[in-house]
Amino acid sequence: MSRRDAIVKPVEKEMEVFNRLYDEVLQGHSPDFQSMIDFVRESSGKKIRPIVSLLTAKICGDVNENTLNYAVVLELLHTATLIHDDVVDDTKVRRGRPSVNAQYDNRMAVLLGDYVLSLSIVRAVMSQSLQILGIISRLAQNLAEGELSQWASSGGKNIEEDRYFEIIRKKTAVLLSSCSEMGALSAKANKETVEKFRLFGEYLGICFQIKDDIFDYYEEGQLGKPTGNDLREGKITLPLIYALKNTPANQSAEMLELIKNSDFTAENIKSLINFAKESGGIEYARGKMEETKQKALDILSEFPESEAKNAIIQLVDYIIERKK
Repeated sequence: MSRRDAIVKPVEKEMEVFNRLYDEVLQGHSPDFQSMIDFVRESSGKKIRPIVSLLTAKICGDVNENTLNYAVVLELLHTATLIHDDVVDDTKVRRGRPSVNAQYDNRMAVLLGDYVLSLSIVRAVMSQSLQILGIISRLAQNLAEGELSQWASSGGKNIEEDRYFEIIRKKTAVLLSSCSEMGALSAKANKETVEKFRLFGEYLGICFQIKDDIFDYYEEGQLGKPTGNDLREGKITLPLIYALKNTPANQSAEMLELIKNSDFTAENIKSLINFAKESGGIEYARGKMEETKQKALDILSEFPESEAKNAIIQLVDYIIERKK
């Protein structure tokens, strides 16, 4: 049994229902663009977000029709943001396959992302819950704000650790936070429990993004992600932020000049990566990730032992230890 299968086991049957519902939403559209939607559906990843929703509901009570519908809403919204992000970042490969914008073009990808987003909104309206619509609306706003703030900070502007964490909270953590929050709501958990799981999901999302950012400092091909990809886009993440703030001024000034001038030759990218590594940036980022992981586990420790709780603890470890 794979690690993912072990994590999914407590909600295996529910995930089968989720997959069927998700596929149904992505079928029966106009023949003008159904092939594009099929391409997106076939490129689906590990579906970590619906797993979080279903496991949370199981810990709080049980998975029901609302849980499944909320999970579909969130996965559609996530899919739409990935399509748009690949256009913004000019990403050509996702999960080992061509991205939508690479397979078609940027214009079609943006429009398809909008269409998938509209499917999410329609599904959310079907819940007939103003509380759920409020969560989805704030989620969409935060995701956009996070991406806009990250681009506003590119090129070495406003390189502060607090700002980094605020950006990743909005652009990544808020989605997993909404998954666990809505999972708890679907199981009719009390207000205090819903808030605990909202915070749990936020911590989980922060861990996820720090791990992704660390990947950018690995050797090319080692993790299936180009070395220095974020750096080439002017995105300054935690390992480099730490290095710039904790080294002698003459060293950091030289690196900062490369960033401000967008002088991202292969040699300079290598210099920035080595600078972050040699200055303890990777170890510092891993330490912050472990701190955040412990906060997530502390929240889970307040709930009774169960198969679902054990599985979500394994999911936390999986996100920290994953290789891609």
